[in-house]
Amino acid sequence: MPELPEVETLVQQLKRRLVGKRISSVEVLDRKVVDVKIKKILPTKVLKVWRRAKSIVIELEKGRFLLVHLRMTGHFHYLPKKQQSTQRIRESEKFLTARFHLNNGDLLTHNDIRRFGFIRLLDKKKIEVELAKLGPEPLSKEFTKKKFRGILNRRKKANIKTTLMDQHILAGVGNIYAQEALYHAGINPSRKIGSISPVEMNKIYVQLQKVLNSAIKHHGTTVDDYVHIEGTGGFQNYLAVYGRKKCPKKHVLKKVNLGGRGTYYCPKCQC
Repeated sequence: MPELPEVETLVQQLKRRLVGKRISSVEVLDRKVVDVKIKKILPTKVLKVWRRAKSIVIELEKGRFLLVHLRMTGHFHYLPKKQQSTQRIRESEKFLTARFHLNNGDLLTHNDIRRFGFIRLLDKKKIEVELAKLGPEPLSKEFTKKKFRGILNRRKKANIKTTLMDQHILAGVGNIYAQEALYHAGINPSRKIGSISPVEMNKIYVQLQKVLNSAIKHHGTTVDDYVHIEGTGGFQNYLAVYGRKKCPKKHVLKKVNLGGRGTYYCPKCQC
């Protein structure tokens, strides 16, 4: 599933292509994925695009919002008018759920192989309710070491790795980046939070931010289906433990199941 860096990459790309343009019409091809009520508000102008946790928020005119969650296999294709050949459009439609036609002739398509994602139309009150369910953003200025320690200290009996992945506690972190941050912090992912010292919590905080920022710089991690509008991610070339057999120090990794997810760690580097 795309995590914070992958979604942030897409948000920056969508910002450049959508903000200031108008959505003239939409063809909804899968009503289970894409809210058919979007048709009733068109045409409408795109005012902003931003990320919250693993979701994309597209702000429209008159207090309306599109809430997009890619889940495991959702992605967008953007086709400028001058590049729209029959072949390019056909290639982008294999798992198509919707086509968004823009006022300048460009085309944005949403595709989802497994149909787990969604695009919902919400008003201001409903979008605020949805976003309020999520924890703090780990890269925001308000998310300090002190705040991070406070969050963890309220869950001393919980497992550190599954806690980092809980979207109600911390927004945007998933299986890949929780594993990577804990490796670089030298923390075994199976440890209970109560066994982790304040110094170790600070290490997790620092490494989590480093890993997330580095992944954003490399446009996310492509290991399965993730692609962004301009291609694939590059952070898979810098992974330390996720999906690896050995850590950067050449120690053999172990794999355990935590919270229903396969988790790689180094018994020698992570205590």
